[in-house]
Amino acid sequence: MLEAASAGLGVALAPEPHVADDLAAGQLIAPFGFLPSGLAYVALRREDAQKKARAFYNWIGREAAG
Repeated sequence: MLEAASAGLGVALAPEPHVADDLAAGQLIAPFGFLPSGLAYVALRREDAQKKARAFYNWIGREAAG
């Protein structure tokens, strides 16, 4: 669907994270912008998680924060 929209064959509705790269590259446009979805993501870990697991959760948190 997104490839077809990029090729000028129509329009597509997609969440912003799915099209962020195409928007930045000018391959797609969002003429009406985006609306918040109201969804949230949660990652849980045990307090005694291994060092690699803690590093992963810290990284994913930074990525999600933008």
